[in-house]
Amino acid sequence: MTEEVQVWVASLDVSNERHDDLARGLPAEERERAKTLAPTAARRFVVARGILRMLLSGFTGIAPHKLRFRYGSSGKPSLVDHDDIHFNISHSAELGLFAFSPDRPVGVDVENDRPVRRLLDVAQRFMSDEELRSLVDTSPEERNAAFLRSWVVREARLKAEGKGVWSGSDSANQNNGITHKLFSPRPSYIAAVAAPDRDWRLYTCAVKHR
Repeated sequence: MTEEVQVWVASLDVSNERHDDLARGLPAEERERAKTLAPTAARRFVVARGILRMLLSGFTGIAPHKLRFRYGSSGKPSLVDHDDIHFNISHSAELGLFAFSPDRPVGVDVENDRPVRRLLDVAQRFMSDEELRSLVDTSPEERNAAFLRSWVVREARLKAEGKGVWSGSDSANQNNGITHKLFSPRPSYIAAVAAPDRDWRLYTCAVKHR
């Protein structure tokens, strides 16, 4: 049976009323964490965490503020007492992605289409030799888009493994049983979702703001 990996797509640019409504679903420690961030980052943190908790509440039947997270060594969150749901989040600019799976780890990453500074230096530090050679061989006008595609795939695969970007260039092994799918959740954005094995399909849906 082919299982479904859901990716919910949401704008993080919301009205003040919606922001305040989502903030009420956060526990005290997350509201306090938001206060330590710059204003734009704080607002997006509140909205992203609020949406995540709202969606998880729908899956579990638990009130958003009562959901408890634990964190892996790379900071990837999971639910306490709910091993039957796996999730991951990513956001870039004003777009957030929220991935869920009932039976396997999942990773998601999204980037908005923008110029990447010192692109080859970044690639040399984090990507494999094969990925770096591919970028060098790509025409300059296509190189930025190619880098972003490689980056979201690499990040999604690492997150599906429970690892982070600092794991090093050899960690996003293409032969470790993880598979991925590239997609464009909105114009000017590129994203990837990854999970173990091949018996899953991607289903995307939109979060509707009131």
